[in-house]
Amino acid sequence: MNSLPAWQVAGFFALHIGAIVSAIGTRVASGTRYEMLFQFLFLPALAAVGTATWYCHAAELGIGIPSGITLIAMVLVAVTDVRRTHEPHQPHSLAMHR
Repeated sequence: MNSLPAWQVAGFFALHIGAIVSAIGTRVASGTRYEMLFQFLFLPALAAVGTATWYCHAAELGIGIPSGITLIAMVLVAVTDVRRTHEPHQPHSLAMHR
């Protein structure tokens, strides 16, 4: 297992945090005028994390799996819709059903 200098570890950490923030931004900005901006930030971040995952795994640096987890988390956060799809029009109570 090779070791990385502290500045490279900090760079990988910053890349992963920034990538997760861009993925969250795609969800938060969905339907707003900032949506396209976050999508343009998300796609290069996704490519960078994918490249970092491949490099870390190929060089046996020991951080390939956390990079892969970040990659999977980015995709899941970006495509998961957390809005409610079905809201009742008015609350139902037991008194209404008697």
